[in-house]
Amino acid sequence: MEGNGTVKKFLIEEKVFELFPRTRVCGLVIENMDNGIHWDGTGVLGQACQEAALRLGEAHFAESPFFAPWRAAFKLFGAPKGYRSSVEALAKRAVKGSCPSSINPLVDLYNVTSLKFLFPCGAEDLDAVAGDVRLMPAKGGEPFLPLGAEEDDPPREGEIAYIDDAGAICRCWNWREADRTKLTAETKRALLCMESLSPERDEDMRKALNFIDDAIRKSLGAATAQFWLDSGCRQVDLPESM
Repeated sequence: MEGNGTVKKFLIEEKVFELFPRTRVCGLVIENMDNGIHWDGTGVLGQACQEAALRLGEAHFAESPFFAPWRAAFKLFGAPKGYRSSVEALAKRAVKGSCPSSINPLVDLYNVTSLKFLFPCGAEDLDAVAGDVRLMPAKGGEPFLPLGAEEDDPPREGEIAYIDDAGAICRCWNWREADRTKLTAETKRALLCMESLSPERDEDMRKALNFIDDAIRKSLGAATAQFWLDSGCRQVDLPESM
């Protein structure tokens, strides 16, 4: 890497596909975004929560096609007991009538998308990322300060995580993001990822990607570029900062 700390690429290491051959990670490279606009996402979040609650009803999450694949994956790579995918955590809140608070436009939009389509979805500030971004088994002990926390909580050895040159930026695949790369009102460039372990849901995933792409362009005035990674295409180039 050159000294300016810009991101060169996002890639999924081969070991991830050896363990989880059905992995899909799609998303957006977002530039020239105004994430500091006057915004109140309470209404759209509330509607998405209601839709998710109606869709899920009283289904058992452990047997749900939306959440069971993630539970199995977390078990396989040894996630701590009780750790769940971000989409399951959101959906449980929705079913209980508890909606996430409005944080900022991009966070709200990816939470809405996750609730509407039931895929894990998250994003990182590209200008806060150091070097390449890799989805990979952690070596264990990489620096990681969870979002909103005060103490380091590094990943375990073998845990699937998003990792850059400075440490982990999202633990347990999509369980918790890092404070270091969080989205703020000042964020102009972001890497947004949506994940699936179910190829039979590819059509729904493409609809979800188009939905959030359109919302970000219209609401935040951003330029976006879509990508789709699976076992046949494991990396995408990312733009350098200006």
